[in-house]
Amino acid sequence: MKLKTIIFIVCLLFTASAFGQAIKGTIKTKTGAPVPSATITVLNSTMATASDREGQFILTLTEGNYQLAISAVGFATQFKTVSISNKTVINLTVQLQATGRQLNEVLVTAEKNQQDVQKVPAAVTVLDAKQIRDYRLWDITNLTAIAPNLFTVEHGNSTSSNFVNIRGVMGFSNEQAVATYVDGVYQFDYFSAPPLFNDIESIEILRGPQGTLYGRNAFGGVISITTRQPGNTPSGYAEMTFGNYGQQRYTVSLSEPIIKNKLFASGSFTYNHRGSIYYNEFTKSGFDRRKDYSGNFNLRYLPSANWSLALNVKTENDNDRGSFPWVTSFEEVFSKPYQVNTNNANVEHRNNFNTSLAANYYGRDFNFTSVSSYIDYRLYYPDGGIDYDFSPLNIFSVGPDTRQHVYAEEMRFASPSASHNKLKWVAGAYGFIQDNHINSPTLFGSDYLQIDPTSGAPFTTTDISRGTNKGYAFFGQATYPLTKKLDFTAGMRYDHEKRKLGQYTDYQKEPDPPVLQTPNADYQAGFHAVTPKFVLSYKVQDNMLLYGSYARGFRAGGLNTNAPTPAQVPYQPEHSDNYEIGWKNMLFNNKLKLNLTAFYLEQHNQQISTSHDGVNQLILNVGEMHNKGAELEITALPVKGLQIDWNASYSYARYTSLLLYSADAKAVVNYKGDQPINTPPVSSMLAVQYNYDFAGSRQKLSAFVRGEYRYLDRYYFDFVNGLSQPAYSLFNGKAGITSKHFELDFWARNVSDKKYVAYGSFGTFLLGAPRTYGTTLIAKF
Repeated sequence: MKLKTIIFIVCLLFTASAFGQAIKGTIKTKTGAPVPSATITVLNSTMATASDREGQFILTLTEGNYQLAISAVGFATQFKTVSISNKTVINLTVQLQATGRQLNEVLVTAEKNQQDVQKVPAAVTVLDAKQIRDYRLWDITNLTAIAPNLFTVEHGNSTSSNFVNIRGVMGFSNEQAVATYVDGVYQFDYFSAPPLFNDIESIEILRGPQGTLYGRNAFGGVISITTRQPGNTPSGYAEMTFGNYGQQRYTVSLSEPIIKNKLFASGSFTYNHRGSIYYNEFTKSGFDRRKDYSGNFNLRYLPSANWSLALNVKTENDNDRGSFPWVTSFEEVFSKPYQVNTNNANVEHRNNFNTSLAANYYGRDFNFTSVSSYIDYRLYYPDGGIDYDFSPLNIFSVGPDTRQHVYAEEMRFASPSASHNKLKWVAGAYGFIQDNHINSPTLFGSDYLQIDPTSGAPFTTTDISRGTNKGYAFFGQATYPLTKKLDFTAGMRYDHEKRKLGQYTDYQKEPDPPVLQTPNADYQAGFHAVTPKFVLSYKVQDNMLLYGSYARGFRAGGLNTNAPTPAQVPYQPEHSDNYEIGWKNMLFNNKLKLNLTAFYLEQHNQQISTSHDGVNQLILNVGEMHNKGAELEITALPVKGLQIDWNASYSYARYTSLLLYSADAKAVVNYKGDQPINTPPVSSMLAVQYNYDFAGSRQKLSAFVRGEYRYLDRYYFDFVNGLSQPAYSLFNGKAGITSKHFELDFWARNVSDKKYVAYGSFGTFLLGAPRTYGTTLIAKF
């Protein structure tokens, strides 16, 4: 009897949408001509269809409220809300406007479901696939000023690091301050997050703490990257780029339905190579070189109208030479631009494998999502490692070998997509296990004898550590309309983590085998955090939203393995409190988007590497930072073919307490009033593009020209505000022709070849990228 009951329930779930009401629709142009092959997607469901040659389509849906997304090549995407009842026949007519005459309505998943970004009461910037291509975004370091108050650190020729600053909040310990998600999977630290962009569908930048739905390290915000997903329409492209400094980049992407309406597959592969920018005075030759490849593969299966399964596999391999081309003087970085003088090649290898399985169920009573993921990551520096004396002398170098394995699971239940219920909710749980293996040798070369003649150099000491981090979280968020126009949202999350680490040190002098120098020591600590969120949003009219919100975020704590006392071993989590008001508008028949945000942020217990005694360098919770500011985003279509995108931000970020050890004072000093690192008070990005369509062209031939202007105010490299990069501007340009089947671009970045310091820390500095230029050819099929 029990078996029959289970079979009945399963059959009911799989056939729940078999009986419903048909929506009959027609997609037309402004002049009334039919739009064939338009895609009509039901948001937060598996259902989608396409219009026929007459622009007509049919969708069968059960009773409820739905939101449709209608898109077609050459036309601006629109959203439509429809209500279905068994007594109503729906005849829907949609008039699409040509791209260049109306802005796209943009989809986001910022609140764990698909929504119109202008209806989300939060500061969110979204880049779609076309914008990513227009801005020529190849990796995460290209994102500076793409959104207000966003700063990413260029880290020389290394592709291993992911340092992001949003609203003055940036990580200075072993954990990120801005969480990075790729296809719904959290990337655990600076180095495991894939920094290279391969076949990206969209990038969502959420500003301000997002702890309630995103959890650990969504402390300053979130960057959520989504790769292109396969569907019923076969598509693909091949892309080739050639530029100065020997730049070559090749991408191939294919998407194909294996079984129509059931099984879909897509795959992409990118190979990138670039020659030397830096010159090594010691070897009298080029110092750096980039060579990397990455692949992204998706398999999507729809067993029924209620279920979807998606398997994703990503792989990335970086083989960079000349990583970290640092110099030790702020003056030298300008007097000898793009020059180093070192006896090491600074070779860096990075291998990253990500895979995930997402299962989604869309039911009458609830929706369910499960995301299971695994990350296998390695970063290592062979052949002598990184030169840490920054000279031709063989004094010392480091060559850490880091391996990381992460298993994670997130499960969510949410209100059903088509529910008539006023309450919209989501609740779930998250858990992870993270294993870290690090072998970190320090090589003391023969020239170390000049510093310590009694040391017995050359020799090597190797710190060997094995750590396991485990954590779980429970979260929930609900939105309820207090009136027809006023909504109230409340959410809460509880996170708990436990860390264990064992570490010992070996000593080796060739040709003798390694001997134990420091015996193994075991460390452990536990942390927890509660992150609430409250929002009031008021819909002034359908295209205008006002909101006010409070949100908290946290950054995970960690372990000081060199602490002199047990009490100093753990350092505690950071917390951030963010108060925000926003005004979001789509005006003049979607020809103008105007968003304005004001915020006040408090950062508590900031984790900073410092000392309280002048001897032991530890990560301590010694910083309190407050930041208040305003952010503006405008996108306009003033005339046909001309699009203007402009964002600007102002922030007043200051430490209210910053207790750091001063070598001059030989005591702890409070640097209250200083600015946080890498936080320009003013930043702005202006992009202007004009497209000219050749009327009557069967291949839909058009030409375009584009200019970009980026401005960054002065930013500091140290907590005492001693060294800084003065304000500067960068110009990028692009021009080309496009058609149905190809695109040819000519581009240049940093056109004026501006010299600016992109990175400065612990007495090391390097310049940002010089002028680069090239051409890109894209074949579309």
